[in-house]
Amino acid sequence: MFSLYTDRYQLSMLGAYLREGIASRRAVFELSMRKLPRARRFLVVAGIDRALRYLEGVRFTEEEIAYLRESSSLRDVMTDAMVDYLRGFRFRGNVCGLREGEVLMGGAPILRVEGTLAEAQIVETFLLGVINHESKVASKAARVVLAAKGRPVMEFGARRLDPLAAPTAARAAYIAGCIGTSCEEAGFRYGVPVSGTCAHSYMLAHVDDGEDGAFRAFAEAFPGGTSLLVDTWDTLRGTLRAAKAGPAVKAVRVDSGDLARLGPQVRSILDAAGRKDVKIIGSDDMDEYKINALLAAGAPYDTFGVGTAIVLSPDAPSFGAVYKLVEVDDRRGVPMPVAKRAPGKASYGGKKGVWRAHRDGVAVGDTVALVSENPAGASLYTEHMRDGKRVSTATEREATKSAREYCLEALKTLPEAQRVIALEEATPASEQYTVSISDAVRKLEKLDG
Repeated sequence: MFSLYTDRYQLSMLGAYLREGIASRRAVFELSMRKLPRARRFLVVAGIDRALRYLEGVRFTEEEIAYLRESSSLRDVMTDAMVDYLRGFRFRGNVCGLREGEVLMGGAPILRVEGTLAEAQIVETFLLGVINHESKVASKAARVVLAAKGRPVMEFGARRLDPLAAPTAARAAYIAGCIGTSCEEAGFRYGVPVSGTCAHSYMLAHVDDGEDGAFRAFAEAFPGGTSLLVDTWDTLRGTLRAAKAGPAVKAVRVDSGDLARLGPQVRSILDAAGRKDVKIIGSDDMDEYKINALLAAGAPYDTFGVGTAIVLSPDAPSFGAVYKLVEVDDRRGVPMPVAKRAPGKASYGGKKGVWRAHRDGVAVGDTVALVSENPAGASLYTEHMRDGKRVSTATEREATKSAREYCLEALKTLPEAQRVIALEEATPASEQYTVSISDAVRKLEKLDG
């Protein structure tokens, strides 16, 4: 399962490791965030549960092995030993790291993967893809939710990305605070609340009855309550028609035009029609900046629908997490810290963790230190997997719910400077959150290959 969701060089290295006789050496890899994107003051970690389920279930099938044997560039290393290794491949290592839903204010290791050199290496691509994708979505969603200042935010992005990625994007957005999604698979698989109204095509389809007839018919189809899209032709006229469509209409959605101007007008029409109970939903390529501006202008939107901005995160489309070997046994079986030294892409060697200090319930600083140290603060690491088995027995739905609960509490500990959603590229030094690298870790920088 998912064994070929990897880069070719993982398999090339595996073949070389087997040929050299070092594939079974104990190794430690860390999946880390080098630094925050320029447009972010914090990140929300997501994708860990999916990564762990992958590690527990990844297998190579006979058909996949046959495909690899036919590859000309792998022919030299696809020996009988390599084939036997792939047939018996299981991840039997250990994983620990941050909890899903954790908030990061700077570059730090997210996961630590320990196992044989071969097994810990071959899973790199999948782990990076999952953590990068879901953390990107969750981080953007958290900013949008903060901008809404307590008003509900729905994620509507399923049609803006690969359909196979839509459910996990919806899950990540839900973890970060969105109240639900339009994606049915996310509801089925992860238990994310699903909702949605009709599209403009529903009104256009009623060529005989017009917008009035369309609204009445849709409201009658959902007597328990529904929302209506009022901007197919004229938003204000549509609002009046929606107000008269019956008590099943609980909300109207404005999806185009000048939302700052239309919001108060829509509210006035609803109130004058005796429908103060009807909520107003704002959408139309919404993001945290537009939401912030609308609320600052006093626009009376009760809920927001956000799609493209959350799932694609255009201002920070890639988080650049990396997966680096930080420790490996030498030929004597002695653990040796190792690190990359390339300028601009250097890494820190040694097995590390993250500790966080709080003051009055607010996070004030993180320390990245070796596991043998005891820095101030509370460790953010937890054990995720032991001997290839997940420590948690939670279902996907239960894990999603738990990550959401954890994230909402973690967001409450954000320093005020990190909660700001304005797009300043440089934060004043007095407001920067400190992520310190311990002296013991820095001493390992002097090691050289």
